Amino acid sequence: MKKFSFTLERVLEWRRAQARQEEIKLERLYGELHALDARRDALRDQRRQAEAELRERPARAGAALTGEDLGALSAFQNFTAAELGRLAQARARCQQQIEIQTQVFVGHRRNAKLFEMLKQERLTAWLQESERETGQQAEESHTARWNREKAP
Repeated sequence: MKKFSFTLERVLEWRRAQARQEEIKLERLYGELHALDARRDALRDQRRQAEAELRERPARAGAALTGEDLGALSAFQNFTAAELGRLAQARARCQQQIEIQTQVFVGHRRNAKLFEMLKQERLTAWLQESERETGQQAEESHTARWNREKAP
């Protein structure tokens, strides 16, 4: 019996490579989403820290807050609010891209899986044929030996 070979092996490998490329793109988008979330969290922490420092300053220094202090805090709060808005928009765009890329990846993975299933089916059929052929050869060998033993 000849060795098993899957004639569409190159196509299968190409489909697997395509799926892997799309998976890498998806991973990169998730990395961007994580970076946006980290930036958002850091910005929120900075705002909370600035507000806490301003509240604690009069108690530590024994002096009242000035209008300049409050103005600086207000400007920083406005900046963080605007930046958080931009980050939210960027995050929404990134999530939308993730949804699209997930569909693309799943499609490519499904195509590769179909070829993998076809390969498995052909391998199973080849194994069955090989077993049948081996059994047939064993039967022929047994019959030939029996005929030799029975011959005068």
